[in-house]
Amino acid sequence: MARSLHHRSSHGQPRHFIGSVIALALLAGLVYRQLLFWDPSEPGLPNAQWFFFSIGDTAPQIVFAIAAFLLYRRRGRLAAALGGEGSPLAALPLLGAGFALFLWAHYVDAPDLILVSLILFSLGSALLLFGAGLAREIALPLLFLAFAIPIPGVITNQIVFPLQLWSAELSAQLLNVAGIPVVQEGDMLYFANRNLEIIETCSGLRSILMLAMLAVGLVCYFPARRLHLALLVASAFVIACLVNIARILVMALYPKSAEPETHALQGAVLFLLGSAAVCVVDMVLRRREDSGATPASVADPEAATPLRRHTGKIGHVMVLAVLLGSMLGASIWVPRWTPPTSPEFERIDLPRKIGEWKAIEGMSIDWRYLGSVRIQKRRHRRYQRGDETVSVFIAYDDRLDRSRSLLSPKHALPGAGWQVEECASIELTPGGLRAESVWARSGPNRILSYYWYEGTDSLALEILRASLATDQSPLRRPGGAWVVRLSTDAAPTRKEEEAAESRLRGFAELLRPRIPPPEEAT
Repeated sequence: MARSLHHRSSHGQPRHFIGSVIALALLAGLVYRQLLFWDPSEPGLPNAQWFFFSIGDTAPQIVFAIAAFLLYRRRGRLAAALGGEGSPLAALPLLGAGFALFLWAHYVDAPDLILVSLILFSLGSALLLFGAGLAREIALPLLFLAFAIPIPGVITNQIVFPLQLWSAELSAQLLNVAGIPVVQEGDMLYFANRNLEIIETCSGLRSILMLAMLAVGLVCYFPARRLHLALLVASAFVIACLVNIARILVMALYPKSAEPETHALQGAVLFLLGSAAVCVVDMVLRRREDSGATPASVADPEAATPLRRHTGKIGHVMVLAVLLGSMLGASIWVPRWTPPTSPEFERIDLPRKIGEWKAIEGMSIDWRYLGSVRIQKRRHRRYQRGDETVSVFIAYDDRLDRSRSLLSPKHALPGAGWQVEECASIELTPGGLRAESVWARSGPNRILSYYWYEGTDSLALEILRASLATDQSPLRRPGGAWVVRLSTDAAPTRKEEEAAESRLRGFAELLRPRIPPPEEAT
């Protein structure tokens, strides 16, 4: 065997080709060097509480290390795929997208997009040099890298609050069935002698992501069919939700478990139980598979196809070298985009008097309730006219940070513990501004709220803009974005409801001219 390998290397082509591939890998390491030092978390966060319950932050280096180990685990199958013929036509779109995305990501300083570029460029390189066989083998470990990408704020905001409400509702139902009386209103559970708020860390999103990562890792480590992967990921989602409900029930039954140290330990134990449950599901699925059928992705490490002569592939190597060299040069010499130096909009001006309405007090903001809805500038104030009152919440964002977004269903309510009765889209001004109308109650209190956004697009377009970082580039929209919410008390009678609607419409007409257009609030 050793003599045969030496004989093949004496021809020069395989040995030179392998050396060229190693050189390309080293060059790629230089190109994507920024990822080695990437830290999307906030200062001071990495601890046990953060690791198990943080909503949007990730630990990229841990994900990278696991992905590298999974590739090493597949080394036999990777060697078997090295004898394949390249597929230039299939590789071209991936290489082009990876190349363009890297240049864009470097220019706008978006490490997550650089990681996406790495995934695309790696798949394209595998296709170009060795064909679909090698691309299939590295696809799942590369997909695993996606778990290092933080979820953009606009997506997180749309997911977390519904999960909080669902968790609170299901927990209340289970407790009542068990004979423990509890009243659920929004994200609050009210017991006879205490309250429990289902905050964002109790939404279960972190558990879902981590158990899904475990499911993908298991299939990477022990290759299986695609149906197996789909079923295992789906089961991980269900198990994560059940584990999260169990954690809430423990806090409901044993209040001391909500203390930070106990809470972190409890979360770690339940996460281990959830991980064990995912592993059990994986074992059951494997036993049910046909023992005589070998998954297509599993190959005998000893059956590696001998390397063919790679005379025709030297040109492909040169293409990759040129692309990587251009990317390296761009990362060194192309300057990053810097935001415009126009004066910042320093504060939101809510005057002491608006028409006949006089400001009577400033109101605090429930930051615990808002959670990941991080607001850059804000005001919260109550106004009075006779015996009528209207509270005004207004917030501004300059759109320069993709981890935050004003778009959130939480803006419909003033804080925790409100149960939505009815919501609808209304035309606040004839032929112009549209707003969301929300009726909500909390205990004996009932309110009507109107809230609207200015300087924003549809949710789908906002997600696209956040994903591609267009607002952190020369393509950014001028100025920033606003969210405005007006709330007033409303008794459950038709007369009072009509009076509340008229009150808010009149106040909105007076307030809106005082809000600067988004393009002027830079």
